[in-house]
Amino acid sequence: MSLFLKIDRNLTGRDFVVGDVHGHLQQLLTQLQEVTFDTSLDRLFFLGDLVDRGPDSEALLAMIDQQTFFSVAGNHEAMMIAGFENPETAARHRANGGEWFYMLPRAQRQHLVSQVRRWPWAIELDTGRQCIGLVHANVIGGSWPRTQLALTAIEEAWSADISLENDERMASAAEQFLWDRSLASQLYRHLLGLGNAKRTLAEYKRLFLEHLDTIDHAQPEALAPFQISGIDALYLGHNFVPRPVSVGNCYFLDTYRGEGGEQLALICVSEFSR
Repeated sequence: MSLFLKIDRNLTGRDFVVGDVHGHLQQLLTQLQEVTFDTSLDRLFFLGDLVDRGPDSEALLAMIDQQTFFSVAGNHEAMMIAGFENPETAARHRANGGEWFYMLPRAQRQHLVSQVRRWPWAIELDTGRQCIGLVHANVIGGSWPRTQLALTAIEEAWSADISLENDERMASAAEQFLWDRSLASQLYRHLLGLGNAKRTLAEYKRLFLEHLDTIDHAQPEALAPFQISGIDALYLGHNFVPRPVSVGNCYFLDTYRGEGGEQLALICVSEFSR
């Protein structure tokens, strides 16, 4: 499967996008039930990081068929792949919730890595009213067309199972699409004015919500980094926000850490209704 995947409009049901699930399958199933998600009609698009931290990483990976349940790769899937293909990097994955993976038989780990290696890194989705982009962390240079070109350039190497560490272009693309936090830094530190101080999760949530109205009053130059060209809207995970937030044409949806009262950001993006 291509690293850049285009998906046509769903003519029979609804399309949903969900932020980082991180192994929390039951939370996802609960929220899908609340919106009466129908697997015969509706589709769900994950923004990567299905694995680690929660108890159901393997089951979530098994859901992805790229027909009803789609996903782009996230940095946690990248750590899983790297930890298998280069055991010297496994400690990083283990330290970030990946211990479950190394408890599996080698054949099962190989199967999961082969599966995730076929996932796209970016999806372009026709929703009927918009053309939207889905990535885990960021795009190239604020441009959707440049994003497509960058992924096309590394397609052959990735398809040949070359590791992320052994190809400079692939490593650079992975850093941008799967790991980059520059958009989030613009949001947290500059737009919301939260600075660089380390805080508890509770403090961070409180301050974030208290400062949200600054987005509505921001000057155009402050919003410029969040206006991605060549696409109507961009949906991202990777960077925690206490609630779904839209800035420019960017939507930040990584809202769930397994704490009481939290919800996954589950957004209906299509115009179909029933």
